Amino acid sequence: MPTFTLPALPDLSPATPVLWRGRVWTGVEDAALEDGAVLTRGGRIEAVGPAGRLTVPDDTVTVQTGGTILPGLIDLHVHARPGYLPWFVAAGVTTMRDACNSLETVAALLTPAGLAPRVLPSGPLLDGPATVFRKFGSGAVHEPGDGQERSAGALIVRTPAQAERAVAFLADQGVTHLKLYETLAPDVYAAATRAAARLDLPVMTDLGLLTTRGRAAQVDARQALALGVRSVEHASGFALAATRAGLDPAGDLPTALLDELAALTVAAGAALVPTLSVFAPLTTDTLPDQRDLPLAGQGGPLRESLDGQWRAVHAGTRPIRALARADGRLAAQLAVRIARLGGRVGAGTDTPAGAFTLPGGSLHAELERLVRAGLTPTQALRAATGTAADILGRADLGRAQPGAVADLLVVAGDPTADVRATRDVRLVVQGGRPLTPATLRAALEA
Repeated sequence: MPTFTLPALPDLSPATPVLWRGRVWTGVEDAALEDGAVLTRGGRIEAVGPAGRLTVPDDTVTVQTGGTILPGLIDLHVHARPGYLPWFVAAGVTTMRDACNSLETVAALLTPAGLAPRVLPSGPLLDGPATVFRKFGSGAVHEPGDGQERSAGALIVRTPAQAERAVAFLADQGVTHLKLYETLAPDVYAAATRAAARLDLPVMTDLGLLTTRGRAAQVDARQALALGVRSVEHASGFALAATRAGLDPAGDLPTALLDELAALTVAAGAALVPTLSVFAPLTTDTLPDQRDLPLAGQGGPLRESLDGQWRAVHAGTRPIRALARADGRLAAQLAVRIARLGGRVGAGTDTPAGAFTLPGGSLHAELERLVRAGLTPTQALRAATGTAADILGRADLGRAQPGAVADLLVVAGDPTADVRATRDVRLVVQGGRPLTPATLRAALEA
């Protein structure tokens, strides 16, 4: 059985049995296995355990990683474009949940020309006639049945019957989940959730924030949770719930209310995807320091375009810095309470819609922000691995366990002790195929 060390690897096919040795964290347990190993073959994980106790085939190739092996990361809130799909994989993000794209864009995301993460699409979101998407031009907004649904970023539904038809249409297009947005009327929102439940289609929801249209939304987080949504994005709708309780969400909310809202989320079986990285850059006039994030130095026309977009958003939101601080504070307070109650907190970035949310790299910043909010390093890591997979309903992802997809990330250091260790990416394994830093750089350049 030949043995190799990083980065000197042969060209290994996914069919080759490979024993990856190092510190192993499975994405589920609290503690890492110090002298562990993961056996992969055929794109799947066959065995995990102490390195000296695993029985392996005679033709196994052993790789001494010299680092920590953990599941490939999952970003639960992305608005991707085909051009920067390789950025995610290069940063160790092997799966992403699309949080709104036209079906035309989804088709391109699902048929990438090169390196790309696994994409779980929502397609266009459902919203009411007052949708903010009208700001993006007439082509961004269409109604079910108008013949142009595939180009829409938002499908406008005015009645419960329209909502049911829209959900059925999206399900027929193969979306893996449904996104419900800010200005849906309560009866329309409820009809959409019922239709999604009949089709076993999970619902993610953005109900607006103090920094967006949250004060004008018709459905708050309490109502959405009662209707069975799978995840609440950005901690949206909770500020509206506080307002309806007679409180000012721009100030410090009572501990009793925060505890109640967190407990309500856990009892509903829903997850919170707080996207702390969306709020942080908007709280200050100072541009964020991203120098140690994966791909922070990636240049080229695409990066220049993103930087221009981000700088415009950052400058344009200067008048709402205080509201961004309030939104971020509420999201962090709820996240830590939900985690302490044993509920689900997921990691998402809103990249690249949020200012300076670097595709792929910003997920590492999100993990650190979750820890700063009060989660433990392993809770934050699970938010992008095992817990994220649970939110997706995918037991075969986010875990270094037998039967799971062989998506792995090898990093230097121990991220269960210092979550910033995820930023030092030494190797990405995607479906059993090892991708060295040199391979990843070549994919980015291509």
